[in-house]
Amino acid sequence: MNRLFSSAGVALLAFAVGQGLAQAASSDIVVNEDFESTPVGAIPKGFVKTGEIGVEEGVAHSGTHALKIEPAVKGGRFITLAPDKVAALGGEHWGRLYYKVATPAPSPVAQEGKKVAIIHATFVAAKATSPLANDPIELRLAGLILNSGGDFRYLYNVQPKKRKEFGVHSKAAHQFDDEWTLIEWHVDYATQTYQFFVNGEEVTDLALHKGAGQFEGAEIPAALQTLSIGWTNYQPASGEGFTVWIDDLAIGKHRLGPVPAAK
Repeated sequence: MNRLFSSAGVALLAFAVGQGLAQAASSDIVVNEDFESTPVGAIPKGFVKTGEIGVEEGVAHSGTHALKIEPAVKGGRFITLAPDKVAALGGEHWGRLYYKVATPAPSPVAQEGKKVAIIHATFVAAKATSPLANDPIELRLAGLILNSGGDFRYLYNVQPKKRKEFGVHSKAAHQFDDEWTLIEWHVDYATQTYQFFVNGEEVTDLALHKGAGQFEGAEIPAALQTLSIGWTNYQPASGEGFTVWIDDLAIGKHRLGPVPAAK
């Protein structure tokens, strides 16, 4: 992936933001998980899992443990937060995680009847009721679209159950490079705001600021019903599929900032 900060820059950002934004009151932090206390092969307490996913030792952004998403050609491998924790988020929250994709990364597989081969993948998804149409929706709060050349763009999109999905993607293209990448997201029902950050820098062409009561094109709900973290690719991938690691997950009411990497 294109790195938006040098190692020194990320270290300085970690210090500066860590002293400011990351000093949220403990009551504002709903999830703060570095996976260090979770046994290998298990998932953290307070989550349930879907698919092949569990903690691995030896690959980590900080410490020695991270959540490993096992390879699969297609489908979801994720952990879902307990309902009481989801309810505590209300209509606004911030999230943070680090991810790394094993390289060489898989490619999209051509599908019959499709002119272009792509993979749409999601790290963070939430189920809710649309404030616009009052129907079931899934918000993909941190996702990407990968093309056959190995380039991907970050994506926010909403998938209604019976309506056409919609979304917005970043203009800049990236490629997986086996490095840890920090992503952050922010949603706010009151202002219909969505923001996304990569390595501390906002991806402004992904941002939505619709305004109070302006639900069309955003549909950020007043409350989430579920919140899941992991990896789902909706189209088939070549070979065994994607192997992905996630570490230093945090979700709360304020921006939580970066975490220094293991030395």
